[in-house]
Amino acid sequence: MELADMKLLREPLLHFAVAGLILFSGYSWFSEPQPDADGVEPVQVGQGEVEWLKKLYQNQWLRPPDMQELQGLVTDLVNEELLAREAEAMGLGEDDIIIRRRLAQKLKFLVEDTARLAQPTDSDLRSYFEANRPKFVKSPRISFSHIYFNPANRTDATGDAAAALAGLATGTSADAASTMGDRFLLGPDMTHADRQSVSGTFGDEFADSLLAAEAGQWTGPLESGYGTHLVLVTAREAASAPAFEKVRKKVLAEWQHDQQQKASQGYLARLREKYGVELDDNVKALLKPDSGSEVSMR
Repeated sequence: MELADMKLLREPLLHFAVAGLILFSGYSWFSEPQPDADGVEPVQVGQGEVEWLKKLYQNQWLRPPDMQELQGLVTDLVNEELLAREAEAMGLGEDDIIIRRRLAQKLKFLVEDTARLAQPTDSDLRSYFEANRPKFVKSPRISFSHIYFNPANRTDATGDAAAALAGLATGTSADAASTMGDRFLLGPDMTHADRQSVSGTFGDEFADSLLAAEAGQWTGPLESGYGTHLVLVTAREAASAPAFEKVRKKVLAEWQHDQQQKASQGYLARLREKYGVELDDNVKALLKPDSGSEVSMR
């Protein structure tokens, strides 16, 4: 670059002129006359919208809005709609991942809400119950006590548990047993717990060992995420299949959930036919062979 050109680029007057040009261009873009709005549906606010605004305000502030506050809410609603329409007309939402996800989520909710309006007959629910009995079987339950040995307080928690178990086998009283271990924050007992509850607290390995333990005698040592335990199974409840009348509400909820899933899948299938989906070879290689044929709304 020539020396004269470099001096010109450093001239303050040139910088001022360029900045002025940018500002003028931006002002012209925003202030230029807008296209004729003939044929465009005006923003409409009716009694329904006003009641909706009142309800939202009441839920947030635990009181209805006064007249001035309500006027402000209506003004904000109108302004929001005007700005949203103009932003959409200008294409500001294109390629915006947040807006795309929000719109997709909203449409998904609308589809599922429509399916939720369907009301099954009692015969429909009974048929669904019979076809899906495993969903409604009450899982086995177990009640147990445990003695906890905290590895943070002991050199050999597992060894201490094994020694305590030997003492329990000789007939140590329940009161004496309760003093053998360490304090456990969640308590020494669980009652009517299913496998998921036990696993969620102590871990899968502990749950499996507990369910295999013989009732009425101390067993262990069993390891959990907390440390070492001795367990005493005090009661078992076998899995049971309840009568339809006792689980009707649950059957209805499951039926509605299935209807929503079917409606979502059917709607997406129609959208695929309407718009089509094309995946290039690189994308196809990343997907399972059958994943390009279905889309889930879950």
